[in-house]
Amino acid sequence: MKIENHALPQKNHHRMVCMSQFAIAFRRRTVLLMVAVMLVGCTAGERLHKDGMALLNEGETEQGLAKLQEAVKVDPDNVSYRIALTRNRAQTISRMLMLGNNERVAGHPEASRAAYQRVLKIDPNNMLAKGGLAALKMDGRHNVILDKVKNLVKKGDMAAARDALNPVLLENPRHEEALALQRKLDELIAKEQSAGPALMVKFKKPVTLQFRDANLKMVFEALSRTSGINVMLDKDVKPDLKTSIFVKDVSVEDAINLIMLQNQLEKNIISENTVFIYPSTPEKIKNYRNLKVRSFHLTNADPKQMLTMLKTLLKTKDIFIHEKTNSIVMRDTPEAVRLAERMIADQDIAEPEVMMEVEVLEVNRTRATNLGIQWPTGMTLTAVGNAVLPGAAAGTAGAASQTLNGLRHLNGNNIIVSPQLSVTLNALLTDSDTNILASPRIRARNREKAKIMIGDRVPVITNAVTPVSTGTPVVTGNVQYLDVGLKLDVEPDIHLDGEVAIRINLEVSSIVKEVPNVQSGTLAYQIGTRNASTLLQLKDGETQILAGLIDNEGRENANKVPGLGQMPMLGRLFSNHATNDTKTEIILSITPHIVGRLRVTDAREMEYWSGTEGTLRDSSLTLKPVNATNAPAAAAAVSGQPASPQQLPVPALTPAPMQVPIPVPDQAQAPAPVPEPVPTPVPVPAPAPAVAAAAAGAAPKSQITVSQVVPSGTGL
Repeated sequence: MKIENHALPQKNHHRMVCMSQFAIAFRRRTVLLMVAVMLVGCTAGERLHKDGMALLNEGETEQGLAKLQEAVKVDPDNVSYRIALTRNRAQTISRMLMLGNNERVAGHPEASRAAYQRVLKIDPNNMLAKGGLAALKMDGRHNVILDKVKNLVKKGDMAAARDALNPVLLENPRHEEALALQRKLDELIAKEQSAGPALMVKFKKPVTLQFRDANLKMVFEALSRTSGINVMLDKDVKPDLKTSIFVKDVSVEDAINLIMLQNQLEKNIISENTVFIYPSTPEKIKNYRNLKVRSFHLTNADPKQMLTMLKTLLKTKDIFIHEKTNSIVMRDTPEAVRLAERMIADQDIAEPEVMMEVEVLEVNRTRATNLGIQWPTGMTLTAVGNAVLPGAAAGTAGAASQTLNGLRHLNGNNIIVSPQLSVTLNALLTDSDTNILASPRIRARNREKAKIMIGDRVPVITNAVTPVSTGTPVVTGNVQYLDVGLKLDVEPDIHLDGEVAIRINLEVSSIVKEVPNVQSGTLAYQIGTRNASTLLQLKDGETQILAGLIDNEGRENANKVPGLGQMPMLGRLFSNHATNDTKTEIILSITPHIVGRLRVTDAREMEYWSGTEGTLRDSSLTLKPVNATNAPAAAAAVSGQPASPQQLPVPALTPAPMQVPIPVPDQAQAPAPVPEPVPTPVPVPAPAPAVAAAAAGAAPKSQITVSQVVPSGTGL
């Protein structure tokens, strides 16, 4: 039994030892496996990182960044891998964006689109690349509009071309090709002195009018029949209005404008061949006149100043300023909006700047001498006694005093001399030169102040004591700072001729001495200053030197022994002479350099028509002669004079009430080479002989002539 009892524990012990050894071996293997995995991971991450950097150096941007991204995934805790990935990705995106922008500006949309798409492959959420692609789409849309504008310019429809060009400039005010087209259109329109919106060719037909006291509606009816234009009259147009007009070879549009000007009427162009006429009254203008809303996003101009200008010159009432976006929104007639565009374009220009090279040189020369023999300026003789005064403690004043009896025995041993007599030989010469140079460069906008401060801010503490009824008074301290050193204020004013007027304020200050306040325990300073203020006018790159701020101070001090020190030659042995000469000069040099020239305004932007006091127009009211034989459309002539032998031949007609023929189509469209007019009876207020004749066969191509005979003193 004893043997069995001893064998069982031994077996259990052996089993436990085996299990512990197995556990230790398992742990070792696990640790080794983890270390191996880590080593493999580090090796793989390092290999991927090196491969990615090599691909980047070879120009394989996308592949290199992909390798760096894999290295970060393999070893996410490696900070250097993350930094390399972030830095190279940011540099690549910046380079690609710059390439896309440059290609877009150069007019290569495909290359620009490819660059932006490469950026989106690297960073799908990059807003700049998405904005670049959107800008490319906008450029494509603008190119289509520009082609349309060019075609309109070739056809001679300048007003329609300008209206078609406006959306491009609204979306991209800096579009170079659009700006060039706008300039060309403005020059052509100004040359032709055109006015009003785009009209159809029918409005450009040449016409000759000769009416005297004719009924207004009859005149419009004749124009409508002969030119093919639809004329609509407001119900409030007076039926008894009469007009007298004698014009030759003018367009139908100009003829209508002259008739409206005579009778205080206004018009609305409803379609390409329809005009609506209404009285020029405030109520009708309010109901019929079309208004436009226009937003002006200002770049350099002050919106408040622009608001004042528009209200003062254009009398615009509906206008709003959005200060956050620095923009102006107005609602007015198309003519007022076009005038506002020209006015704001003339004023919203970039202010030039001035780079000023400033050099401030302070020359301080000090020469000090201290030469001679310094003799004592005085001495004190004190008699020493042996008597002790009553009540005086030992070692105190009065313990040993001279008595009257002791004066009898006074000699050299009883007299003390103070202070100790000494003679000092001084031989000192000090010569110092100090140059303080400050060479700052400052850039300032036109008519804006700029400041330079080179020096120290010295604190000055002041205490205010407030007494209280009980207890310790309250002390309140206040700290103020004084600017000591060089202060320079400049304000440039750039002129159109390239010169710069600079207002300069120069101040140089220094601490002369400290002034303590014993009562309050504070310290004040005595400041020495030198100021200069002037106005210079320099050319671009011209250097101006300001000098003459000189402070010359000389001091001489002599200490002499009375009598002996005043002797002619030997006096130097009994005197000491000290001199101190200080000379300080400040030199200022300033050189302006203009950065960004002032834009020289074109003549068409400085002077243009604006209409009358009551009506705004962007052009003057002028008549443009039209050649009837060269007109692209039919030319109509309505005459109120008797037919003469020199006129076109007319068939013989018997006197009858006045007749007005309807327009005859062009020969190219008519079935017969010589169309025959169809007379239409028109009632007249009083019977009068009239002759209606049509001579299309003898007239130029597509020309219709309608003649009316009006007796003297009789109106239509």
